[in-house]
Amino acid sequence: MNPAYRTARFHCVIRESAIPATGFAIVTACNPGDRVRSDDANRRADDGLAADVDRSGWRRFRVIGASPDLRHQEPGWGVVSGSLAEAVDLGRRWEQMAIFWVEGDTLRLVDCTDAATEDLGSWSARSRFDVEPVPWTLPVG
Repeated sequence: MNPAYRTARFHCVIRESAIPATGFAIVTACNPGDRVRSDDANRRADDGLAADVDRSGWRRFRVIGASPDLRHQEPGWGVVSGSLAEAVDLGRRWEQMAIFWVEGDTLRLVDCTDAATEDLGSWSARSRFDVEPVPWTLPVG
């Protein structure tokens, strides 16, 4: 698994107090299989993921996963799917190597091939909330 996943930071358009307490996944459709794709391809995949989540009847909110220096960013969705197994299945459908699972203030990295989890510590310590709803990326710096 890409070691950069372990250093991810998150920028959410939702207020921290509005985050569901029962748990949610962070899933992207960008760069499936760690293969870099064009912005156009990633935007189409993001639209498809949003439609997939909506068809499932799950709640979603925008989350941008980023490297600590913001030089790499992948828009994704906070998805209230109901279970970790459903979230892993969603990640697999979108050919992702991993997803993130948040429960309470605990952030876990979850491998989409075997659903193995790794505890990454505090979710809130890695996240900014109530960020302006930018549809795609955040300014660097």
